[in-house]
Amino acid sequence: MRRLHFYIMGLIALGYGVVGMAEYVMVSYGLQLGWLDKYPAEQIEWLASLPNWVHGVWGAHATLALVGALCLLAHLRPAVWMLFFAFGALLVLEIWAVVFASPSLLALTSSATMTWVVMALVTGLSLLIYLYARQERRTGEVL
Repeated sequence: MRRLHFYIMGLIALGYGVVGMAEYVMVSYGLQLGWLDKYPAEQIEWLASLPNWVHGVWGAHATLALVGALCLLAHLRPAVWMLFFAFGALLVLEIWAVVFASPSLLALTSSATMTWVVMALVTGLSLLIYLYARQERRTGEVL
């Protein structure tokens, strides 16, 4: 039997990819379901008015995170570069949302501290998933 931590990390990566894709699809189609139902009206309006290139980067991030997780679970080596580019796309999105977006994401939320914490946790999770896949490829036992 393969190492148990591989399947645990694969399921965490898959959950991250599914949630990321679900949020992207709901925002892209203007659906206010699930957790989007609890977003303030200003945030929904902000999400609806995202530039096209941001939608493209967000879609690439969501797709690469989901397909990368599936490749990780299927023991395919392309998982590593997919998860790397998903992490890079996430960084681009976060930098744009905080620094270049008008209004900034921080201005739309009731707690800037909580926004920073959530962004750090999501970025950290994406980075750790990538680093795990890279390490598995280096050891060569699974990937």
